[in-house]
Amino acid sequence: MLALVAASPIVVAMALFFARTKATTMATASLATGVLAALFFFPTPLGDLLAAGAMFGPTILEVLLILFAGVLLSRITTETGAMDRISGWLRQSASNQQAGAVLVIFGLVPFAESVTGFGIGVTVGVPLLLQLGHSVKHSAVLSLLGLVAVPWGALGPGSLVAADLAGLTLFEVGVRSALMTLPVVLGAGVVSWLVLRDDSPRPGRLLAHLLGAAVLLNAGILGANLLMGTPPAGIVGSLLVLAVHLLAFRVGGSLVPAGRKVWVALLPYGVLTLGLLAARALTSGMDASLLKRALSSGGVWLVVACLVAQYSSASLGGRSGRLRSRALLAYRSWVPVGVATGGFTILGALLAATGMGRELGAALAGIGTGYLVLGPVLNGLAGFISGSNTAANSMLAATQAQAASAMGSSVLQIVAVSNVTASMATMLSPSRMLLAYEMAIMPVSSAAGALPRPAPPSEREITAWIAPRLGGLLLIVCTLLGFVTWVIH
Repeated sequence: MLALVAASPIVVAMALFFARTKATTMATASLATGVLAALFFFPTPLGDLLAAGAMFGPTILEVLLILFAGVLLSRITTETGAMDRISGWLRQSASNQQAGAVLVIFGLVPFAESVTGFGIGVTVGVPLLLQLGHSVKHSAVLSLLGLVAVPWGALGPGSLVAADLAGLTLFEVGVRSALMTLPVVLGAGVVSWLVLRDDSPRPGRLLAHLLGAAVLLNAGILGANLLMGTPPAGIVGSLLVLAVHLLAFRVGGSLVPAGRKVWVALLPYGVLTLGLLAARALTSGMDASLLKRALSSGGVWLVVACLVAQYSSASLGGRSGRLRSRALLAYRSWVPVGVATGGFTILGALLAATGMGRELGAALAGIGTGYLVLGPVLNGLAGFISGSNTAANSMLAATQAQAASAMGSSVLQIVAVSNVTASMATMLSPSRMLLAYEMAIMPVSSAAGALPRPAPPSEREITAWIAPRLGGLLLIVCTLLGFVTWVIH
């Protein structure tokens, strides 16, 4: 009975999802269900709830700041023409439109996600794909498919949570997660090909290009985990893909000099990356505190990047616009995304704090060895609900480890696979799809001087088109990884 009650928030979210309800409605209804379930069936001492609030509160606030600053940075770079300059350079350098798309899917989106996390890769990928000539639907789904490096997003806090709660080392979880990510990147490559093939004159070559880039990204991430540790692995792997593509463009004679305008347009992203990495290195010896967290926060450095983007464009005669007005427009786009993301993240914290996540996991563990297949699916549902592998692992990593130990199975394998499936499920998370949609329609409605365009499809239309493609991919990969875990047992 308690297990059914514990599952009720997830059931409500899934039902509303398949009913094509808006993400904000899903989030508020699921959170309300979780609160009612906790009040009547999982009473928790106030002290425990306050402790959970102290633990998860800063993370929730940081996530919301990251999302707002990411939306603002996208708006600034779009309106000042910086995104036009970057995409124009990529378009001229790439041998064709599809090559540019591959570079975005397996290079730029994973890079941005690895640096900052929380779906920010989408805010980089969607505008670039639109500028490269892809449709709203294609730009949204291809950017979501680029979220293949989420276990290493924001330098890997989700993987660290999984390792700590399961009593494993971060190195172990990072390496095994990289090995288990190979089906994810290959699957993303295949779905990307299905989306792009009708527009490609040479679909066979496009498929080889996508799969080659996927394997290269995965190899770079695995190698970096082995040689440098888990936190920078996503950055290193995505930079490898970017470097190989730019080298190929140069060898092929298509790479054009970036020029001062492109370098200035790229400056905010350089400041974000180097500033974030330097801050985390310099604060690594500090005791845990809010000051340390603020100095090394992706949200703080995204705000710095926004200021750089706003004022560096003036040196190039960028399109005028006050930061305050742009921030207000970004806020309006951010509100639904913030409500959805915040609601699901708070729900994840609630499930962890009240024991509902443990109750659900324990019930499923009673299935026996079949749980080795269903366990990763459960973490996938948690990732779908919260839009965060950190939240999903906070809810269920300890339960996964206990279940594996009880069955005499590999704790490392089920924890790593669950980390990967929760990360992959963020592609399908309502909050992530809403973020992709907001980014896809924003240039249509806000770019200064833009030519009139047809009205963009609605959120419901975009969700209905994307969900079967990503849902099918998630089902196949989760089943495959669950079967691998069962075989290893």
